[in-house]
Formats: sequence, structure tokens, C-alpha cells
Amino acid sequence: MGANKTKLNKNILQHLVNRTNQIFFSLGSPAEIKAMYAIFRRHFPSGKVESPQDLCRCLQKFSLVPIGYTDQKAFERLYRLFDVQNRNPKHDSGIDFFHFMTVSNILERGTTAEKIILYFQSFDVDNDQKITRDDLEVCLPPTVESRQLIQQLLRQWDMNRDGVVTLEDFQQYVMSNPDLLPMFADANERIRMNSVTLESSRDNNRYVNVYNINRGTFATSQ
Repeated sequence: MGANKTKLNKNILQHLVNRTNQIFFSLGSPAEIKAMYAIFRRHFPSGKVESPQDLCRCLQKFSLVPIGYTDQKAFERLYRLFDVQNRNPKHDSGIDFFHFMTVSNILERGTTAEKIILYFQSFDVDNDQKITRDDLEVCLPPTVESRQLIQQLLRQWDMNRDGVVTLEDFQQYVMSNPDLLPMFADANERIRMNSVTLESSRDNNRYVNVYNINRGTFATSQ
């Protein structure tokens, strides 16, 4: 029975084959996903990524961020993105293989709309379909600077000035700020944008734009 726990459920496998058919550029066959799952379980025997440090190791193991990249705050932000689908109290904490692959697929190959929803959900801590001061206080450290940033974010994200930041507000905010668009671009648009960048910066731009590894919480300057 112990061996069965390390096998990938057939329904989950088929869902991942369908959902991640172009993840990591060539992955998509059952054999490739099974091989990734074996690596995942070898490095995370519990079947879960349970901390930002674990997520760092996992992303580096699958060559999704540079080995030398160790910015703790960046991985804390990423962990919140990957853990967004585990906010349901009925779920155990931690990121299992299914959620790791699903979120990776959105970040690597998802549409702009999928990415905006993912980021919105990462800030909507209590899953009430809006971002509030309480949500952002959970996401940011309890400092004077954070309180000032929260005020700025809520003011900028509330596009229709009704006192509530909805998904529609958040989407409108992102789409109206060109500096943020590379982070939310789909794969084809990223290829187009990279084609006009310097060759020497291309690899770094991929990690920055896809995984948001060295941005702070996005807000426009006053």
C-alpha cells in the first residue's frame, strides 16, 4: 500500500496531460508528467511543498528559476501564488504536485486573463471575491511602510472608486499600466517582446516576467 501513495492518480494524470499540454515547452505526455512526479516525490516525500524555501528548491529543480536566485521575499510572494488554490479550509496546507503543475502552467503558458485571476486570488485572502485592507494586511508585513503601501494600492486598484477592489477593477488596473503587462503576457506575446530585447538580457527577462521574482507588490508611482 505504501507504494501506491507515490503513484499519480490516473484522473489527475489525465487532467494534467490535458491542462499542461505545452508546459515547459515540450512536456505534456503521461510519461513525462510521471517522471516529473517521481522527481517531485523524491525531493518532497510528504507529497507537499510546505514553505517558500521548499518552493525555491522545487522551481530550481525543474529549471524554472535560476539556481543562484535566493531572494526570500520573492519566494514568499511566489508561495502565495502557488498556494492560492489551497485556501479552502478543507484542504491541507502545502502545495501538492497537481497545484504545482497547474499554477506553473498558468505562469508559463496561461492567458493574460488566467494570470490576472491568479494574482487577484493571491491577494483575496478570504475568498470573498474582493481585495480589502484586511487581505493586504495578511499579505504584507506589519510596518508603517506597509500601511502606507496598502492605502496606495487600494486607492489605485479601485478603478471605479466605489470603495471595493473587484476582479474587474484589478483587471482594468493591470491592463491600463504598460509596465505591468509583461508579467501578465501570454507565451506568444512574451516571445514577441523578447524578440526586441538584447540577447544578453533575454534569459533574465523570462524569469522576471514569468515568475515575478524581483518585483515588489505592483503599484504605480504617485
